[in-house]
Amino acid sequence: MILVISFVPSGKGKEISRKILEKRLALNISIKSVSTIKIEEENIKEEEQDLLIISTRKELFDILKDFMKSMNICKVPEIIEIKVDDVNKEYLDILELETSIKKVKNA
Repeated sequence: MILVISFVPSGKGKEISRKILEKRLALNISIKSVSTIKIEEENIKEEEQDLLIISTRKELFDILKDFMKSMNICKVPEIIEIKVDDVNKEYLDILELETSIKKVKNA
């Protein structure tokens, strides 16, 4: 199992999450509104964003990443993979069932 962290434009988190889930590229996605301060084109910029915490499988990371890039969320999407080593078996069973390759819809 992995978690994928991504920041998307404020107010777009639910829409993007639903599209990801419709494709069965994740089991669940937590969304949190956050204030972000970043360097962009040599300037410090502040903005509100939606933080997505996506629960998925390692085997789906590249497909998920490509799908998110295809949505043109932003100029350079921030898509970060975090490996999770310790997860309860029941959750992993559900994750594998709901995101099996048979269920993944063409991204």
